[in-house]
Amino acid sequence: MTLNRVLTGTGTAALAVLALAACGSEGTVGRQQNSVTAQAAATSPSPDTQVAFMEMLERVGAPCVPDTPAAPESDDPGPGEHPPTQPSGLLPVDENPPTDVTSPTATPEQPKLNGVEACEGRIHGNRITQALTGLNKPSTIQVRQELNKLGYTDSRIHGLHAEQGIVRFYVDLRVMGGQLALNGTAAGNKTTVGAFAHPAEGAFNPGK
Repeated sequence: MTLNRVLTGTGTAALAVLALAACGSEGTVGRQQNSVTAQAAATSPSPDTQVAFMEMLERVGAPCVPDTPAAPESDDPGPGEHPPTQPSGLLPVDENPPTDVTSPTATPEQPKLNGVEACEGRIHGNRITQALTGLNKPSTIQVRQELNKLGYTDSRIHGLHAEQGIVRFYVDLRVMGGQLALNGTAAGNKTTVGAFAHPAEGAFNPGK
């Protein structure tokens, strides 16, 4: 069969088949692209979600932030006063300033929460405990939904899994060099949430 016969006899049908095939391919590609986009949106919080998360952290932690400290007193001499003629605290000639060289046998110091972070951790722990305590036989889906309602985004929830009727999870609250994180177990009336320090730098890998 020659190309002319295909075009004159069955050309219309052939072109229709080709057009449908092209549409099917485009539809498949479109669905794949939409699926990839949806997955990316699920794993990467939107800017609005990030802003809402930061606002929640600021609101919850507000009671823990100390008032602005008063301005330090000036070192300038007052009327009739004279500055010391020699600076105080000079090292004797035979002493050397301490060095910051780390001992080869020293071990890395475990991170610790500062006072503000410890206070914030208690507040976050209390509000999450109250939200999860009312769940009867909680599931991972229920725990995630309750955490989301409180403002904790999916990207901050880690290690969520059920084990012997207990749902365990972590919440990463590290921002701006902070080290605050939460470790929680949801088990009805035995729900507990505690705060701990996680290194500020690097990925969130609790327990390692």
